[in-house]
Amino acid sequence: MRTEFTKVRGAGLMGTAPRLALCGALIVISMSGCGGSGADDEQQSELSASQVCDGALGPAGVAALKRISAAVRFTELTGSNAIGEPHAFSLPLAASHLHDDLSDRNQCQPYKGDSDRPVLSIDFEARENHSDPAEVTGGARDLAIYEIGRIAVTHADGGATLVFACSTKDGGQSTPYVRANLTVAKGQVAPDSTPKDQMTVLNDASRALAKEVGCAAEAKLPAKVPDALPR
Repeated sequence: MRTEFTKVRGAGLMGTAPRLALCGALIVISMSGCGGSGADDEQQSELSASQVCDGALGPAGVAALKRISAAVRFTELTGSNAIGEPHAFSLPLAASHLHDDLSDRNQCQPYKGDSDRPVLSIDFEARENHSDPAEVTGGARDLAIYEIGRIAVTHADGGATLVFACSTKDGGQSTPYVRANLTVAKGQVAPDSTPKDQMTVLNDASRALAKEVGCAAEAKLPAKVPDALPR
């Protein structure tokens, strides 16, 4: 049976305070609760790197995903969840669940070959605020900082976080930011890939999400990810 990333919120589990504010979640692996049958999961069609995440990745993101995974063909979860929505990622579905609880949000999770763990997982969440970049820059030494959006970091042990301006509403209440979070599965990442590859995938996916929501001009995410700032 395939597994998917499930995030469990917890305090004091992510190390430094800046990192806790950025990530806000402990990543664990749990058995998938897919609504479809096991047979459905085994009969997925293969996708190219440009097709995963609802085609959200541009040329830079496609090349970066190939480097991260050391693969060129992927699959995604099939079937549907308890409310009848597909497990497979789609930009409209992710946009519609930005204000929902973690368990209800639509996440991109590409798998390679017959692996039972996704290469990575991308989640989007509407946020009222974000960490102070100055605090993060002077804080944890295991973070690499990128001049993208409001704040963007990669973590030394894998994963990336990007917060960008994107005004959305839920029940009449507006939030000014979206936080994009990318986590990686141990053993699924090619040793010669780089943290910048992960930020490149996350940036491309975030650009596509911002376009879907209609906040691309506000987000101002670049087509090309710059190098991390020197520490």
